[in-house]
Amino acid sequence: DSSETDVLEQAITKMAALLQVGFGSAGAEIIAKNLSDMGELNPMIPGVRVNAIFGFADIRNFTFATEGLQQDVMIFVNKVAAITHQHVVSSGGHPNKNIGDAFLLVWKLKGGKNGTKSSGDLQKDLYNSALAACQRVIRDIKSCGNLASFLDDDGGGNISTAWASSLKSYNVAIGVGLHKGWAIEGAIGSKVKIDASYLSPHVNIASRLEAATKQYRVPLLMSEAFFTGLSGHVQSTCRRVDRVMFKGSTDPIQLYHVPGASDWSNDPVSNHNELVAITAWDEDTYEQYRGLIRDAQNKIDSDNEISHRDVYDCLINAYLDKDWTMCKIYSHLWIKKWPGDRVVVALIEELSKYNFICPDDWQCHKLTEK
Repeated sequence: DSSETDVLEQAITKMAALLQVGFGSAGAEIIAKNLSDMGELNPMIPGVRVNAIFGFADIRNFTFATEGLQQDVMIFVNKVAAITHQHVVSSGGHPNKNIGDAFLLVWKLKGGKNGTKSSGDLQKDLYNSALAACQRVIRDIKSCGNLASFLDDDGGGNISTAWASSLKSYNVAIGVGLHKGWAIEGAIGSKVKIDASYLSPHVNIASRLEAATKQYRVPLLMSEAFFTGLSGHVQSTCRRVDRVMFKGSTDPIQLYHVPGASDWSNDPVSNHNELVAITAWDEDTYEQYRGLIRDAQNKIDSDNEISHRDVYDCLINAYLDKDWTMCKIYSHLWIKKWPGDRVVVALIEELSKYNFICPDDWQCHKLTEK
């Protein structure tokens, strides 16, 4: 009967779609293996090594939103997921895990399976697309404004009166970490329940990069491994933030970000006057560094972005080279011109704990909070 055949065909199509949604790209091998093998169902197939770009995105202040929204928190999370997944898929990536307030995102690089050499270094477009997708996610979510506006069109009108005013002051935002490395792709769990995902210290690094965005007060951080995969013109829009040692790592990692409008903002942070005061120099320091100060000031006052970048690079290099007096001078000039630069503000606050005197045992990198 043709009608029964149509029903069966529709059911199979729906099941296939559900498998695709449930397992994602990481589960393709599991599905293919079991469909080709007519024996017993075996979801626990061996994992494969892949090279990939890993993105870890996390909703800011999620606990606060959960307490205020209660059951409506699902609407909130799913709307953030819809924005995130849309941009990731359109850039050639794949959403992998949805972990409450966080999302693991993957852009698989060609080759690299089972230990073979990856051609990832040649895939500049994929690196560029991954970064652009994450920037669009951050932009689109931020543009939604406060939580009440964000949920306005999606049935989120049942916010309790006690929380209504607080949630209107809650601005929806997301942080992202990007890293490139290897991972084992496969089934995690048992025959009772599995998740198709990725296991690797590199996945953990992406998560720690996202956590560090709060420390550096920026929406996105990328590792040097990811940064070096970008094309030259995209690299030129990025800047180095720090060199850090993540807990559990053996080697320090260079951090980069893409400065946004707030970094070049003339809107000062609340403690701006205090930061200007603690970075000011005395007469002896001025006499010693007179030429450097004048040269840096001239570059900052110019309209040349390359000159601005040169001063910023000098600031970061002085910090990493343990010349914290020079870093202090550059930082003073910088925040007077761009008082909204959160990265430099965070650096000043960190070095002021040591009175801008580098400890003898400082290892030229910082241990992050995560």
